[in-house]
Amino acid sequence: MKIKLKYYLLLLACMSINQTYAQNQTNRWYWGWNCGIDFNTGIPVYQDQTILSSGVAASTMCDTNGNLLLCCNHERIVNSEGHTLPNGSNIIGSGWACMGALIVQQPGSKHLYYMFTVSEEQPNNIGMYYSVVDMYLDDGLGDVISTMKNIPIADAWAASNKLTSVRHANDEDIWIITRNFKTDQYYVAFLLTADGLETEGVISPVQERSDNNNEGSMKISTDKKHMAAAYRTDTDVGDEAYRVCIDICSFSASSGNIELLYTISKNPDNTTLQYQPWAVEFSSDSKLLYVTYHDLFDDIMELYQYDMQYVGDSAQFKQSEIFIAQGPVNGLQLARDGKIYCTGHTPSEYGYVSVIHEPWKRGTDCNYQANAIYLNGRKTSWFFPNMLLDHLYRFEWEGECAHHPIAFQP
Repeated sequence: MKIKLKYYLLLLACMSINQTYAQNQTNRWYWGWNCGIDFNTGIPVYQDQTILSSGVAASTMCDTNGNLLLCCNHERIVNSEGHTLPNGSNIIGSGWACMGALIVQQPGSKHLYYMFTVSEEQPNNIGMYYSVVDMYLDDGLGDVISTMKNIPIADAWAASNKLTSVRHANDEDIWIITRNFKTDQYYVAFLLTADGLETEGVISPVQERSDNNNEGSMKISTDKKHMAAAYRTDTDVGDEAYRVCIDICSFSASSGNIELLYTISKNPDNTTLQYQPWAVEFSSDSKLLYVTYHDLFDDIMELYQYDMQYVGDSAQFKQSEIFIAQGPVNGLQLARDGKIYCTGHTPSEYGYVSVIHEPWKRGTDCNYQANAIYLNGRKTSWFFPNMLLDHLYRFEWEGECAHHPIAFQP
């Protein structure tokens, strides 16, 4: 209480405010088979507006007021009216790639947006591409610049299923992160700056995996110190325990370097294939990691929680595992309200969104609720839209207090 009172008095004492702002760029989600929810009121509300059917790969982008600007799947980009941009079709991508599409705004620009795609696993692994949308075109509704469409990225020539983004430590530039497979095995981070995309990535080598072993999501913690990536498969390749596991990594927002610390698996030994990790997500305070697994023996999805205070010790981290729930838990996505939202297991069949209401709390106190939001007959897919981590901060404030600059961030 004393700490809260101190902050209240500090805010009241501020003599002038330069600016206050909120991150509203992720307030509208469109994904799956014409599903949509709106967070602009602070509470997720189902949206009946048909914008885009996306399957698995999807991303959306709003302006700073939470008004929809762009939405994409693996092959086309649509505007706020749900119409395909004049040059927004025939995008190179893969509809079943787990994190197959991403839209981010170019730092320092009010009108340029980059769309990235990665492919699914072999035999359809075609790598990573990007296109650039100029919102000044088509009377302010936006269009893809003709000379900046479907540009391949050489350092991600075999990227698939893993694609995420986070701001650099300078709080301006953006890291675009993926995972390369085939003969060159590494995580790679590309820096997007006010001058454009640096296509020579920061390469972090990792141990080799089969191209059949790379489905699952990848996320950065909100404190930007760690990264987790899930790998699942339906085929027998190599060491069972290794190929069906989660990479636990350190991450540097300054350098873009990623270090694989260790892997964890729920399978009891190297020959038993029961649990396939599918999705990962961190709590908004970075203290807890959530993972969904597919239990092949019972054909059901399960949700587990891990305590990040033990991340420095693989054995303690694994022992911190707590079972949370069975049922409609698959894709996981943190939202601006601090909650984590969950899709169902079977694409095109689940018509709800489930919610972890208090994901910063340990164990079942996290308050998981199945079937929390009805999608009015629309069906979700495995994953929610891909989005920049920094747009999910719950509160930001900058100004002056007693003529001294001050900033608050979560």
